[in-house]
Amino acid sequence: MFKNEKGAVLPVTLVVATVLIVFTFYGVEKFKIEKMFYKDVENGLVLDHLLLLAIHEVPSLVVDDHMDEGVLHYLNGTVEYVVISREERYLSIKLSVLTTQDLIRKVTILYDKQEAKILEWVEVFT
Repeated sequence: MFKNEKGAVLPVTLVVATVLIVFTFYGVEKFKIEKMFYKDVENGLVLDHLLLLAIHEVPSLVVDDHMDEGVLHYLNGTVEYVVISREERYLSIKLSVLTTQDLIRKVTILYDKQEAKILEWVEVFT
């Protein structure tokens, strides 16, 4: 075909192919890392959502019905609550959240019965 080729096409083709393959692998790895990140964020949001659901439900159960411990079942997991201390105005409640993905978060709250507000929120790390 070409008389003046001198074998330059093969090395150039190999370099271009190598660069394209490297960028493809880089894109795939970046996608996998982002996918793991978004899954972790989703799991954290599920934990937060379960805690918020329990925070709205548990004080009325504890104050009105005098249930010092119990389990609340939700679609994405369960919340166990235990009253640690009961004073005239304040309640100290320990919440343990377990999701369907076996993630756990423990929180202790201080609840004011007269104002119906949470005064303190402490996350327990184990």
